[in-house]
Amino acid sequence: MRRKKVDFFKLLANQCEYMCKGMELLYEYCKNHNETLADDIIAVETEGDMARRILIDELNNTFITPIDREDLFGLSRQIDEILDYAKTTVDEIRLFNVTPNKDMAKMIFILLEMTQRIHLAVNNLQERPAISKEEAIKVKKLENKVGDECIRSLARLFDEEEDIKNIFKFREIYRHINHTADIGDAAMDFLLDIIVKM
Repeated sequence: MRRKKVDFFKLLANQCEYMCKGMELLYEYCKNHNETLADDIIAVETEGDMARRILIDELNNTFITPIDREDLFGLSRQIDEILDYAKTTVDEIRLFNVTPNKDMAKMIFILLEMTQRIHLAVNNLQERPAISKEEAIKVKKLENKVGDECIRSLARLFDEEEDIKNIFKFREIYRHINHTADIGDAAMDFLLDIIVKM
């Protein structure tokens, strides 16, 4: 075992930076339909994967961790999944050959705020757990907001879209976005459990 102090809070925060960058790019992509931005998201997701690999490597080679190993692993996994979903949203948009619409951009904008607040929650976890808890609760409220917006977007889709194929394509992407919010909510459950144990 390596005998050195590893700042796992910093490693988690580093993952959050990639997560936020990926979601920011996804929002811009949904607004501007620039395929270069889509490629940038894929690149950021790869960088985020490496950040998680580094955290896991340090976890496997560190005897004593500041919080439970399972909690560190679980929170890291959820942060990584959110970034993964940003990338797979791009994959679906391209696969289905659709142009992101205003409803999609609106949901992604809420997800962007969620990721920014997740980042704040993680950044304050060690030194200011009360602030971390406040941000986690805000994230959980935003998850409900994404769900509500998803339902409204689906209703508009069925009212306004005549092409049944497009309805199914957009419905799948909307559900995918909604599930991303669920993962953000689950990440904050991990974080709140950590705060209780601390």
